[in-house]
Amino acid sequence: MTAPLPLPESFALTFRGYDRAQVDERIDELLAELRLLTVDRDAAVAEAGHLARQLERARAEHAELSARADRLCRTPADPAAVGDRVRHLLDLAHAEADGIVTTARERAAAIVRDAEEAAERRTADARAQAYRIVDDARRRAGRLAAIERRTADRLRRIDAFLADAESLLDEQTPLRAVA
Repeated sequence: MTAPLPLPESFALTFRGYDRAQVDERIDELLAELRLLTVDRDAAVAEAGHLARQLERARAEHAELSARADRLCRTPADPAAVGDRVRHLLDLAHAEADGIVTTARERAAAIVRDAEEAAERRTADARAQAYRIVDDARRRAGRLAAIERRTADRLRRIDAFLADAESLLDEQTPLRAVA
């Protein structure tokens, strides 16, 4: 996130108030920064959506692999059709397969859990960053509005002062040349 631009304490005074070009330039700078902050916020929200889609794909893959492992484990060889030695090997193979399936399920559950936590953290971070960006933009807009009100008020006072000065000048009689 970019650092906020410092606001000048005052603008240069000209004959009819503040230098309009300077004020316009400053407002353009603030609007450009506001656009950048909006783009940053939109990118963070898009990243959160991308992570959510990845999580859903991981869940679907986990469900598919679990179903496949269950199908493989449900079709054991018939122990009555084989000898004692083969039966013992089949029992060992079944026990090992059960262990592998259990380990795989635990690992898959851990991966899903980690992915969910990461997605939640990134979503929360993106949401917090978006709120900060919006709050910052609102504060800046408020400051700009206050500056605009103060500037307008000063311009009104200056215009009134100039009008009074012009009317005083119009009312005065011309000075006579001293001979």
